[in-house]
Amino acid sequence: MIEVELTSGHKINVFRADDGEFYFCHGLTFGGKEAPGGAVSPFSGEDVLTILENHYERVDPEVVAVAGDILVWRGLGGETPHSAILTNPVIRVGENLLSYDSLLRSKNGTLPEAILTLEQLVAGPQSYGESYTVYRRR
Repeated sequence: MIEVELTSGHKINVFRADDGEFYFCHGLTFGGKEAPGGAVSPFSGEDVLTILENHYERVDPEVVAVAGDILVWRGLGGETPHSAILTNPVIRVGENLLSYDSLLRSKNGTLPEAILTLEQLVAGPQSYGESYTVYRRR
């Protein structure tokens, strides 16, 4: 674990693997896989919330989501168990919600990066549920 300073001046804790190559979903979503010195992943919870509060804005309603926006799931106690990058938003006809057919670039734990549908992330084997929010970089 190391502490890094964001461009906003806030400091967060991140994980860096000994090999400098392994990263988690938050490392993919927030650009940590490109970090100088090797990939880093912010920890769930307060560190992810600090990034969101200082560098992102909430996209509401979802109907205005575009490729490159991110989805961040919320767990009990304010944890952020997962995040992914929206690559192909599909809007449900007649609703202001993303369709389960929307595509996202995701990384689940030690698994490689993959393109998954929103349905796979919401209700699949490694389900994160419906408690996600869409954000866009400021």
